[in-house]
Amino acid sequence: MDYLLKIRADTIVDHMRLFRVFRNKALSKGKDWSLESAFIGYHYIHFKSKLPDDLKQKCKEITYGNIFSNEPNGLIFKSDYGIVSTLSDSLRYFFEFMNLGLFDFGNKVPPHVQINAIRIALRVMLQTEALDFLMDPRGIIPSEIQKKIYHSVPFQMQFIAGHEYSHFILGHLNEKNTIKKPILKAIFKSQSDYKPLDIYNTSQKDEFDADVASINLPNYSLQEKMLVFESALMWYAYLDIYEAVEHYIFPPIGYQEHPPAKDRYFNLLNKIETHSKFDYKYWGQDLPQTIDFYKALFIDEVGFNIEAYETYGSAYLDKPNTEWRGKELIDRVDYY
Repeated sequence: MDYLLKIRADTIVDHMRLFRVFRNKALSKGKDWSLESAFIGYHYIHFKSKLPDDLKQKCKEITYGNIFSNEPNGLIFKSDYGIVSTLSDSLRYFFEFMNLGLFDFGNKVPPHVQINAIRIALRVMLQTEALDFLMDPRGIIPSEIQKKIYHSVPFQMQFIAGHEYSHFILGHLNEKNTIKKPILKAIFKSQSDYKPLDIYNTSQKDEFDADVASINLPNYSLQEKMLVFESALMWYAYLDIYEAVEHYIFPPIGYQEHPPAKDRYFNLLNKIETHSKFDYKYWGQDLPQTIDFYKALFIDEVGFNIEAYETYGSAYLDKPNTEWRGKELIDRVDYY
């Protein structure tokens, strides 16, 4: 765990915006604050708590926790201190804004606000959105809407944490098959990749298998299983939009380590047993059609306005002095 804390501390100190965020967190908490407590680990704990006893014992070999990374599938890597499994702490922002952008709120959220929410989420994943949401919230979200968008985030994170553990449980980690991968990959040519790690390399079949195992291995109740399953489908639907934008900006070259998000979506849909009330029409037809619509919309926008995705800074839900934005906050004037 000390090794993981060092990765966190080094990344924060080396990136000024993150340093400012954590300085503000520390000041707001006073003596009760610690770096370890600033990173939530419930998604790992909840997944492990539902495993059979023998698998719980096996998973004690892994050090786990969130770090800052733009690797959307999580990381599992070897170190001098054993196996470490991590998720990017920024994923929760990605989920929150994607949930706001794609959940059905009736007429309670204006369409342009939902579009802006998706744009913010994509920028988070592209590493161009400043992660200073604590100091500069991107808008004003009514409490009833907040509850709905936050409700599924723990299950979305839990599925990804379970996916990484499943690679270990299923024997996918080969000491002789690792690749160098940075904690934060460079987005611009002027940047360099940040601190590469020895990440375990897995096959695309292993990725499909780990997805299914993340839902089937734990002793979930039917209700819990469906919550995690539907959250996993939403994750791959969101990731499908992100991949479309990322691949437009940075066309992939050669073999891709992970299968396309769309393939993983339908693999789960076909492999996971559900109950009689499961809405196959929505998950099998309606949502994929909606995702295809947004993929085309945002690819078109990137084609005409790539600066909106390459420029580092902050995007917002609406214009200043509106219901969904409030007062415009000025960096280093209204917050530090």
